[in-house]
Amino acid sequence: MLRHLQKALFALTVAAAVHSAQAFSLIGPREAWQTPEIGYDPLGFDIGGPLNLGEEYRWNLKTITYGIDESFLNYFGQKGVDAVNKAFAILNSLPAFSQMSANLAEFPTDTRRANYRASALGLQDVKSALLGMLTEELGLASPERYAWTLRDRRVINAIPYYLVIKRNFDPVTLSPTPYVNGVLYTYGILEFPGPWWDAIEVQVDPLASGFTAVASDIDSLVTSAAGSGASGPGLGFGEFYAGLTRDDVGGLRYLYRASNVNTENVAAGASLANSSSPWWPAGQTGGTNAPVGVSPRPGVDHLTFQQGRYDSMMGQFITQTNQYQDTYITNSTLVTQTIQRVLTQPDILISAEDLGLDGGGNPIFIRRTFAAAPVWINNDALNGQAALAGPGVISGPIVLTFNKIGPFIYNLGPFDGGSFLDEITGFGGWVWGSFDGTANEPVVYPVGSSIQELEQQVLNGY
Repeated sequence: MLRHLQKALFALTVAAAVHSAQAFSLIGPREAWQTPEIGYDPLGFDIGGPLNLGEEYRWNLKTITYGIDESFLNYFGQKGVDAVNKAFAILNSLPAFSQMSANLAEFPTDTRRANYRASALGLQDVKSALLGMLTEELGLASPERYAWTLRDRRVINAIPYYLVIKRNFDPVTLSPTPYVNGVLYTYGILEFPGPWWDAIEVQVDPLASGFTAVASDIDSLVTSAAGSGASGPGLGFGEFYAGLTRDDVGGLRYLYRASNVNTENVAAGASLANSSSPWWPAGQTGGTNAPVGVSPRPGVDHLTFQQGRYDSMMGQFITQTNQYQDTYITNSTLVTQTIQRVLTQPDILISAEDLGLDGGGNPIFIRRTFAAAPVWINNDALNGQAALAGPGVISGPIVLTFNKIGPFIYNLGPFDGGSFLDEITGFGGWVWGSFDGTANEPVVYPVGSSIQELEQQVLNGY
């Protein structure tokens, strides 16, 4: 037995020396074999499943609009709006993917930071939670969750058989890999109540700084309260992301790099700008504002997020027109056309609502819903003959909702029929906040909350 363990450790050491230690996973509509029994949306929180290379989903817009509705503004106030803008600013600060180095060494493998005052108060960072959601909405799944994943489970002659695969890819070589941000993962197959089974990632080096990808935080947010353990620890209270990690950027580069050419339709609701111009794209004639539609299109290479304006008096978003250069390929030549989109609502809407509780009685952190369907448009039929899950495009509007239940207290018992439950015997749950690594005082939500009041509650034991 010892000899086998020595061989296994040697093999892992060799693998660590030979293979790149980066990885990303892709998300899209779940395939037919991705059932709850083998760990795909067993709790009803997932919006999709992990996809293979070439089956990815992405936006084909250079400018994506976002908006903050009245429910979020009323609960989180201007400081909450500032936190939202900081999350989008991190994405806007990324250079064009074509300008990044081949190995992405300019990006860190761990961007987690801690504010210990916020940690002691059980604060959950709004900016970081949103950043985790946004990486998913841009086409990335959790790499730490899908470094290993079940393809099948079946019972033959009373013996269960498991087929384990990788849905995690190196951003440089594009080969499947069990690494994420320099950390090597193996797996253990566990059974959960239901029952359902999953290949749970385990760090080979328990002392390594693991589960660092921002794209993995979304799984932690939606499953941590349910206690599945399927997605790793994620951010703890008082922790926040200072930016995207190397593997997050590597996944986005794969999706949106100019050399990733997929046959796609032009964005929904698009028309040609300045339709009276005599300079028409190939195949177009004057007098029409219909753009070139289905064509091979490269990735947009750089994403820009622009905030939509909200009219608080009218309770609606102000209609705006966005223009951008759409690039497509015809006769082996890159051609551009100036596209405009008239928007009455943003592509991504940030909202707030009482999201209720999960099966364990815990308030749900966040929810991702789609205001219109289909958000994932499968273009497999445009790209080949094989029956695949993609590639495709992501099309809004998308709604990302924060729980606005407010500060809450847990009471447990009574166990003996005589215990008395009150505010003193309870203990506080998590609270939304905003904080960073400076000496600035953390912000506590909702509007009007005081960090001093929250500290007093903690000191009093509830």
